[in-house]
Amino acid sequence: MGELQKPVQQRKERFSPFWKQAFVTASVSTNIIAHGCVIGFAAILIPSLRLPESHIHATPSEESWIASIIGFALVTGNIIITPLMDILGRKKSHLLTIFPVLTGWFTLLLVQNVAGLIASRFIQGVAMGMLGPLGSIIIGEMTDPVNRGPFLTCVSLSLTIGVLFCHSLGTYFSWQQSALICSFITFTSLCLIIYNPESPSWLIAKGRIDEARRVFIWLRGDGDAQMDELEKMIAAQSMAKKASVTDLNLSFGAKTKRYFSYLGVTMKKPEFYKPITIMVFLYVMFQFAGINVISSYATDIIRQVVGPEANAKLIMVALDIERLICNLLAIYLMKTMKRRTLLFSTGMICILSYVAKGFYVYAKENDKLPIQGQWLPIALIGIYMFSLTVGISSIPFAVSGEIFPLEYRGLGSGISILGLSLNFFVALKCFPVLTNAIGLSWTYYLYAGVVAVCMSVVWLMLPETKDKTLQEIEDSFRGQTRDRKSLEPLNGRPNGETMRRVSSVIMY
Repeated sequence: MGELQKPVQQRKERFSPFWKQAFVTASVSTNIIAHGCVIGFAAILIPSLRLPESHIHATPSEESWIASIIGFALVTGNIIITPLMDILGRKKSHLLTIFPVLTGWFTLLLVQNVAGLIASRFIQGVAMGMLGPLGSIIIGEMTDPVNRGPFLTCVSLSLTIGVLFCHSLGTYFSWQQSALICSFITFTSLCLIIYNPESPSWLIAKGRIDEARRVFIWLRGDGDAQMDELEKMIAAQSMAKKASVTDLNLSFGAKTKRYFSYLGVTMKKPEFYKPITIMVFLYVMFQFAGINVISSYATDIIRQVVGPEANAKLIMVALDIERLICNLLAIYLMKTMKRRTLLFSTGMICILSYVAKGFYVYAKENDKLPIQGQWLPIALIGIYMFSLTVGISSIPFAVSGEIFPLEYRGLGSGISILGLSLNFFVALKCFPVLTNAIGLSWTYYLYAGVVAVCMSVVWLMLPETKDKTLQEIEDSFRGQTRDRKSLEPLNGRPNGETMRRVSSVIMY
């Protein structure tokens, strides 16, 4: 053991655990930047298709499909990644998310019709659905609780950087050139992922304890608090294996029956259904708050709210820069403020800004504006963007990496992420339809109502997770505290043996 610790100590002198965790986060973040480019690409592709010289033309309905098809693809990716992250591990699953995005960028350059464009974006959406739950889990499992919040906030920051980068490219390059440039970001993330270690939590769950111990010490250091956390994880996994060892020789039919029985029991456990419920409402709130709507329809929204004479491309890039600055601010606030305080304060600002924009658009359409000029609508959009970026778009990704127990992390994330994926499609597909049917102002009121309902549910259910270990968060859903740990049978043991239910391993 002394021989093992010596090289570890030498590495610690060169790179601290913080920087090693930052490297892991950077590999996830770079991949997410590429996905931000996919989201923002619709805002430069759709206006380009309207130009007379474009070799591909799309109807308004086809334009909405180009923007929203990613929502359907996300569901497919969610379903694919849920078993893969347990079977293959976090690292190999992460590598698999690279190739659909690269394929999508290159096929975009080759297709000659709208169907090809939609198919290419569907392929990219599958990769986004795969990384959705996986990215937050990788960061959550491989970073220290003290820095976990800021690192998880890098998810939304990376999306912002990707959208800004893609929108900026569209200002100077054609959509074909922009697609080619964006592909290099995906290739860069591939190079980073190759040098990532495997998650210690997954290694422990697979019984590779020695390897898990080496990776954990490399990532987190060998301080007393870190080693205590590691030993608790290993002990928990040992208890889980002891509980299930008698089931290894069961027939396939018996195992299948036991699995469905296990699901039935699991769905009644608060540590399973409460996190899923919280995340579904957080994801619905995130989508209807409109961060992807304004990313995809930026120029159209700006022209409707500010006016047709507005320099939509310049304002779009300016909003992206504001979003980037606010994301950096969110990292600091995530470190200093409680999750609930940050979420609900920015949620209220979002609702009020929605309503204010609705009143402004209504007054403008009916010639009832008391003042003229572009500064007021631009200020309203700026306040709205602030609320989205600082809290509503950062908290869900941070919380998703914290609140799922290890035993249900893949399954729970895979189920809850459907709320993000389906509502990605609904919010983007319905926005232009509703705008044409009931007007932009009433569309804003409707979306504000959805955000308010979701925020009310989350207010009642979401516990505070800041600076808590994953085990402490898991225990809080069971009604346990540090002073009182309840006992719960792992399996119904005929001899009456009882052990505390612990986390064993089995998404965005």
